Amino acid sequence: MKTLLIFPAQWYPTQPYLSTPYLTSYLRAKGWEVDQRDFNIASYDHFLSAPLLKNAENLMAEKLKSLKSQGFLTIKEKSHLDVLSMGLKFSDRIITGVEEAKSVLRTPERFFDFPSYQQADMVIKSALKLVSDAHAPSVLSLSTFESGTRAEESTRKAHETTRDKETNPFIHLYKDILIPGENWQEYDVVGISIIGISQIIPGLTLARLLKEQFPHLHITLGGPIFSVNAEQLIGHPEFFDDFCHSIVTFEGEEPLHRLLTALKAGDSLATVPNLIHLDGRQVVHNKERVELRFEEIPGPTFDGLPMKNYLSPYPIIPVLQSRGCYWGKCTFCTHSFVYGHRYGKQKTQGMVDELEALMKKYNTKYFTFSDEAVSPHSLNDVSELMIERGVEISSLALLKFEKVMDEKLFAKMKKAGFKFLMFGLESANDRVLALIDKGTTKEVEKDVLNKSHKAGIWNHSFLFFGFPT
Repeated sequence: MKTLLIFPAQWYPTQPYLSTPYLTSYLRAKGWEVDQRDFNIASYDHFLSAPLLKNAENLMAEKLKSLKSQGFLTIKEKSHLDVLSMGLKFSDRIITGVEEAKSVLRTPERFFDFPSYQQADMVIKSALKLVSDAHAPSVLSLSTFESGTRAEESTRKAHETTRDKETNPFIHLYKDILIPGENWQEYDVVGISIIGISQIIPGLTLARLLKEQFPHLHITLGGPIFSVNAEQLIGHPEFFDDFCHSIVTFEGEEPLHRLLTALKAGDSLATVPNLIHLDGRQVVHNKERVELRFEEIPGPTFDGLPMKNYLSPYPIIPVLQSRGCYWGKCTFCTHSFVYGHRYGKQKTQGMVDELEALMKKYNTKYFTFSDEAVSPHSLNDVSELMIERGVEISSLALLKFEKVMDEKLFAKMKKAGFKFLMFGLESANDRVLALIDKGTTKEVEKDVLNKSHKAGIWNHSFLFFGFPT
């Protein structure tokens, strides 16, 4: 029983995501044979290449010719004609420069030369604009993929869009390039991790193609998208006809282990926790739910992922000091659908040991602490131990504003290698902060940002607008 875990497009192409590395590590520890692939960075690598950009250029030329042949154009069609004309005006220059642009983003000396970076960034974004214009109204960028028809919100539209070659660039990419690059007969189970809205159409397109072409495969989907929308799939057996045989909700480590065990033994899928599946023509969400303690889960492995292919000058390794959120009260937040409602964190020594091991294995000092929010206590202890042991990293982390964050903490974090902090500010209005149960105030936010800034750390704040009050 061999499994392939895939992280599909579209997600940020600067570093791997943690879902398949954790799942791979856990399943291997249970004795299963597992491989993992990052189809997200593979997708970017191919979209940002001369062959696929030439294909986009040809599609744009055909659409432009068709529009020009029409006797009457709507305002929308005239606008699209102008967009196509402008894109084709510069397409040759973009296509010629795209490999050079990727090289700049992957080479430290060139990445940190601002004129070189600026030019490369412009070429990369312009190249993705060509792909978007060729498949309008879909939009592909470094930060999103949108169908333009809200197909992400409807099983019926997803059925249509995953078959629409005109608007879905992933059909050609998967069918003609990425799928032929794997020996699918080698595998029994394929797991596809869909963690964000921008992955829905690309991920489901891949799932549909695999299900159609390789009927021996058991296709299972997972990720918070399905945890959030689990009940909406009840009564829709056609979704399973199209895309998969099962869906894992919430944390996937133990459910995937139990799924493989059931499949190998020929047992009913009703025995697998956290699972949605078909029983005849009825969609069933198994009642048993499993959440592991964080200390029961081995650290992630990035073996099998193309660490040198990400669009970054150095390998950047995501890590978790904790799983879940120590606050867990924000009224707008759906992140409990990722980890359930359990919070757990690594021991300080284990965290620093993991950082050291990853530094040596992947020859990098660059990390992202991808926790929902690293607690002040953990930041203090991890920073202290890294300084004591001489572990030199360069990292960013996500934080929640806390009154206890003082000058000593940020000075210690700066010395330990935390260069960039991302805060969930959300609002600077005390009334709104109380309504969203953020557990902080405007004055605390201001004070914390000032102290972090004075320590020499870069600050980034997440904001949102229009919270219903």
